[in-house]
Amino acid sequence: MEKDVYDGSQESEENVYNDFNFSTVASATSLEVSYLNCGVSTNVYFELYDENPVTLGEYNYIKRDDVTPLYAAYTDENGVFKGSIDLPAYLSKVYIYTPAFYAQTLIEAEVVNGAIVASDDAMAGGVATRTVTATDESHDSYMVMDVANVPDAYKNDTRWKTWLGDYDKYKNGEIGYKYTGTELVPSNVGDLYSAHTKVININQTCPETYRSYSDLYVNEEAEVAVTFLGQNTCWNSSLGYYFYKDGEKPASLNAANVIMLFPNTQDGQWSNDTSAASKTAGIDRQTTVQLYYYPNIASGSEEGKTSKFPAGYRIGLVLACNAWSNYIVQNNGATKRNVRSKYRAATSEGLSVDANGNNWDAPRTAAYKYGESIMISFEDYVTDENFSDVVVTLKSNPVDAITDIPEVDPESNRTTTNTLKGIYAFEDQWPTQGDYDMNDVLVRYNYEKTFDKDNKIYSESFIFKTFQNYAANVNGLAFRVNSTVTPDTIKYAIRKVGKTDFTETTFTYESDDNVYLLTDDVKSNMGAEYKVTFTYKDSNSITTETSVSPFIYREGTQEGKRWEMHITTEAPTSYADMSFFGQDDDASDLSKGVYYVRSGNYPFAFFLSGATETDLSKLLEPKNEYKAISELYSDYAGWATSNGASNKDWYKK
Repeated sequence: MEKDVYDGSQESEENVYNDFNFSTVASATSLEVSYLNCGVSTNVYFELYDENPVTLGEYNYIKRDDVTPLYAAYTDENGVFKGSIDLPAYLSKVYIYTPAFYAQTLIEAEVVNGAIVASDDAMAGGVATRTVTATDESHDSYMVMDVANVPDAYKNDTRWKTWLGDYDKYKNGEIGYKYTGTELVPSNVGDLYSAHTKVININQTCPETYRSYSDLYVNEEAEVAVTFLGQNTCWNSSLGYYFYKDGEKPASLNAANVIMLFPNTQDGQWSNDTSAASKTAGIDRQTTVQLYYYPNIASGSEEGKTSKFPAGYRIGLVLACNAWSNYIVQNNGATKRNVRSKYRAATSEGLSVDANGNNWDAPRTAAYKYGESIMISFEDYVTDENFSDVVVTLKSNPVDAITDIPEVDPESNRTTTNTLKGIYAFEDQWPTQGDYDMNDVLVRYNYEKTFDKDNKIYSESFIFKTFQNYAANVNGLAFRVNSTVTPDTIKYAIRKVGKTDFTETTFTYESDDNVYLLTDDVKSNMGAEYKVTFTYKDSNSITTETSVSPFIYREGTQEGKRWEMHITTEAPTSYADMSFFGQDDDASDLSKGVYYVRSGNYPFAFFLSGATETDLSKLLEPKNEYKAISELYSDYAGWATSNGASNKDWYKK
């Protein structure tokens, strides 16, 4: 092109570079995420998005699968994260999402003066840790009330026994028989919450591996207690337990002699409407109750009551859906949550029943063992299948008295997450001005890491996807690792267009510059994804994400050297042919370490932080070839002339 097509102020004819670096990154953005109101002190996994990652269903949030987080991490053991991270400069609002059942699913926060403060206090209205709510009138569970006074869905149930003790009907069922000892309380309760998040994501269907009939087999005489970890549901349900000699499972729940455990499992933390849920809350998280064995229960007698269950017995649990008479009414006047259902979720095969009272032919509970504790998660209806509506844990004394439960290895409690970094756009005519369409090579960069609750990273992958282009030059793709940390192993992989999985391959590594050459011709596998994975031994784990710098290259004019194109101001490698600098439109100042700059309001290349394929669809349209980027994005000019102060989201429109 003979001149710029940019319509703003005319570019200087002098070859003096524009000192704007065309950065779209807000470096060292201060981020604070707090879950202090969830009533749990533990590490909470969260993800940060630039758009709402969930949709609101009638009873729950539904996680979208068409968005990728910009960042992911765990809070500290107190539920608070504080750090500085690089984020897109266009952000004015963020969405903090967690799959943890015990924490606020979605928190919205503003970006103010380069800082983000996201707290569940703002969303929940400052919900207190203790959530039991006093009422002006008496309420009770339909599972114990006289048949004449209960809805039809509960009339055919045999009444549950309240032998463990009394509960306050004016405080939504707060129990008066809490366990006050220490031996049967889980010592690692914070780890249990973290483990559950890893095993079961509340916004996805529960893995079949953990869905099971899980009556607990006592292989030696033992004491047993149940600790309520929490729930995230609109239902005010009741939870009971029963026991039987192995091989003599009751034929139905009516024959099971169920004993009331928790009259009201609503803890006031339902994410969809916490303020409404808190008005019907009747239990605090981490409430523990010791179970008792009644040898004469079949005859209706409490005689012989003991805290020790004999060997050879099984203990079962059952959840009665929305059985508490005080139910949630949402603040916005939406449908009251007074659905009365025959649904019962039991840990025994054949005892669960659906909303019509028919037997379920599949488990309605999930169970696994983590350390010394057994986790039981209930599905309280049929809508989301996340099996995390009510979650409890059991502990026995001796700790190994209960067997037959699949175990989760505490040491493997690690999370793998994929985050979107953005898209690199290169003009391959450097050092000449080119046509400013910025689409000669477009590369999306995703970062994947496997890390634990302490944010120690054990592996990280750098994934680069190429896009169709119409450049005449043959360009290679490479990236430099900006770190001195040496991984224990390195693996290379490629996923070609149309393939589901990555396959192993080989790339060239240049140790002098810590550079990986992925391909010498991006058009040879257009649309392919290139992946390099670093793994670290436990003793060699890192805590800071490794940064990388992609660039394109091709043969240079000097033997052993190559033409390289990096983003604005970024230094070339030691293999770069330096004879190109200072030629034509390039105004690099090598003495100051300033590279790949020019006069005017177009760069040779830049990184668009947080950009998606949809954002750059205009650049990929064949009809837009040779059109300057300012023609396709009307806000580009204002961004460029303001040195990035205005129109920061120009490429998101």
